[in-house]
Amino acid sequence: MDTLLADYKLYYKARMDRYDGDPQFAYSYQSEKALLEAMDSCQELIEFKDKIGDLNIKNAIGLVKDQETARLSHYTALQENVRALAPTWILEKIDTAADANDVVTISMEMDQKASIAITVDGFMDVVWSDLIPSLESLEVMEKAEIPSQYEQNRQSQVQDIKTQIKSTIADLRNQARDWDAAWQLNLELVWEFRHRKKIPLTDEVLQKRINELKNYL
Repeated sequence: MDTLLADYKLYYKARMDRYDGDPQFAYSYQSEKALLEAMDSCQELIEFKDKIGDLNIKNAIGLVKDQETARLSHYTALQENVRALAPTWILEKIDTAADANDVVTISMEMDQKASIAITVDGFMDVVWSDLIPSLESLEVMEKAEIPSQYEQNRQSQVQDIKTQIKSTIADLRNQARDWDAAWQLNLELVWEFRHRKKIPLTDEVLQKRINELKNYL
């Protein structure tokens, strides 16, 4: 056997072996196995040119499918539903890739599309970082027992806080609509795990704050 041909056969076997038995690279293993079988069937190296067909593109697709399957599994386990969109969309479309450029383009386009969804979803952080603390300050100010001579000042501060809450919601809406023109503040999203885990309040208190915020929408 030609030395160069023998070397190529060893090369493709080594490529296959690195994925052998690794469940996280099941697609890559199958695509590398197909390449090895094509190479092993060659009596001369030049035959591989005709036998390789679309195996290289399938190999690229296989690696993307393994990577995105792992990413999807990771985000699913963390209940990060929005971050799971990118691997979900890539897996739905990657098999349509006809060449290496398609593989790159599909991955990039789906990642970019998902990044917008992630950005928009991130605006919900304002609920717990700004709006809920403002409501807490408002409650303290409204319930505070103070001398009567300071009542006018207290009322002024109460109005200032209410105005600040309205302004924060308006600013939030304007920023979010730069990314999604149809965006509305959906307070029920705070119950989804990716947001709920950030809010150090009991369910009862959180529901109370959500009900209060609804008066400002």
